[in-house]
Amino acid sequence: MKTRKLIIRYDYYILSTYIVLMIFGLIMQLNISAVRTSMLFFYKQTIWFLLSIISVWFAFKVVNLKKIRKYIFLLIVLNILLLILVLIVGVNVKGGIRSLRILGINIQPSLIARVLLILYCAHILDKKRNFIKSSNLKGFFLRFNSLILIPLMIFILIILEKHFTPLIISSITLLSMFFLANIRFLTIAVMLVCLLIAGFIVINYGHDFRSERMEIYSKYSLFNKIFDKESDYEGTKDYQIKEGIISLSSGKLFGTTPQKGTGKHYFLPEAKTDYVFAIIGEEYGFMGSLIIISLFVFLFTRSLINAQKKENLYLKLAGFGLGMNIFFNAMVNFGVAMSALPSTGVTLPFISYGGTSLLINSFTVGLLLNISAVRRSL
Repeated sequence: MKTRKLIIRYDYYILSTYIVLMIFGLIMQLNISAVRTSMLFFYKQTIWFLLSIISVWFAFKVVNLKKIRKYIFLLIVLNILLLILVLIVGVNVKGGIRSLRILGINIQPSLIARVLLILYCAHILDKKRNFIKSSNLKGFFLRFNSLILIPLMIFILIILEKHFTPLIISSITLLSMFFLANIRFLTIAVMLVCLLIAGFIVINYGHDFRSERMEIYSKYSLFNKIFDKESDYEGTKDYQIKEGIISLSSGKLFGTTPQKGTGKHYFLPEAKTDYVFAIIGEEYGFMGSLIIISLFVFLFTRSLINAQKKENLYLKLAGFGLGMNIFFNAMVNFGVAMSALPSTGVTLPFISYGGTSLLINSFTVGLLLNISAVRRSL
């Protein structure tokens, strides 16, 4: 007779935080759509909202994280095939080919890759945990070479899609997982240096738009203001970041309120996606922005606490990596809005408009709830 397991406890804090962020995101999309020519984006986001709730339930109640390890390599291979397919028949959006249109829906395999890489690395590190003590440079390249080759293959395909920022998020997440797994610090440091060199080459010798973004960033950087530096950038593509700073700074302590917000009135073109945090800062002020940032910090903290409780290394690393993936994604979006980081194409989890990102991030929350669950056999 098959033994059933009943969930008797899980992290209500993660679920509550997720629900608050999701509802606030839907309110923000309604707020922005209401002053524009069409409500279509809000209607679409509402549908994705409902599908995302199902996604959370499925990842929490149905997915077996231990059994999924058997199929993780197959899932990675399928994702690689999707990334290759994007380069062949993908949809070109603002110069980047990052998604596939399936049944009228744009799907970004690069977002799925970030989650699969976390589960894959957690699986390999747990499977070969007996070799972690000998994870010096030679030992790591001999025994953990799949943790280099598979991510490298995926990273190259994503770079070819002209989507660089997800690689930064994934790289930091995976290196953090290596650190938590007690991979030798020198080995991690060497990989970090290699990634920094690769990033420098991609930015300076890759497509022109990346180096141009860095020039714009040098003009509007928050840190340049702190150190009173000047920039000689004189291009015409700084409109978005300039309007974002204007919106964010207009909110002051308590905001202008949604009724008086101006950035969403087409002054800020990407108000519903990349720069939604600028609208939050304008309409809800510093205090409102701080609450949103705190919710993401709290979500990550709860993920880390739950991961630390696990004796199973696979679940420990998966919980940490999945929490880090959402947290660092949010921090990058905040950094761009505040001009602390160069402009990127990264949306704010649960709040920005976007079907694939909302669905994948919600699925990730479901996995975090799954990891936090305490079960009892019936």
